[in-house]
Amino acid sequence: MQGHEAVAGGPGTMQNPDQEYEVRMARMEIASVPGHLAELRDAAERTGVRIICMNAEMMAGRRHAEEAIRQALHAEEEGSMTARSLEMEVLLYASGQRQTSIAMGFGLHEGAMLAWIGMVPPSEEAWAKIGQLILPCPDETELPAERIPALQKLYSITDEEIGTVGRERIADLVIERTALLNILK
Repeated sequence: MQGHEAVAGGPGTMQNPDQEYEVRMARMEIASVPGHLAELRDAAERTGVRIICMNAEMMAGRRHAEEAIRQALHAEEEGSMTARSLEMEVLLYASGQRQTSIAMGFGLHEGAMLAWIGMVPPSEEAWAKIGQLILPCPDETELPAERIPALQKLYSITDEEIGTVGRERIADLVIERTALLNILK
């Protein structure tokens, strides 16, 4: 699907300062979600990492994906996870919901999709192993305007809130909503 140089890094590749995880944006063509997940799990097991896929169309950008991973790692460390796996815990934080049936919508779906891929811990070997499953692409420089109404609905963000903080700060509002999951636990 692409060469190893696309997997190894380049524009849009950023690791967090503590090197606990890495997030990259990618396109995927998924014929079967269970099949795709099985291949990702196999690569993860072979390289000793955990791989989390988040539907970018339901996310408010890189910061939202990173915050979901940070919060889930913190819950795992504290022994306060709601889900049985880190991967599902990340989706719960991404969605700001406690219901896995809702959070699953923030994961993979069949067909073409844009995704945020999280890897805990970062591993170039693991990125290379999943290279045939993903097509890395540059990060979105800004949130697409057509995604804002869907995010408003998903996270109950009013037009008044957008008017107050500005459209460019919708990620802050979404992250604020998802952080409330800690309070609701």
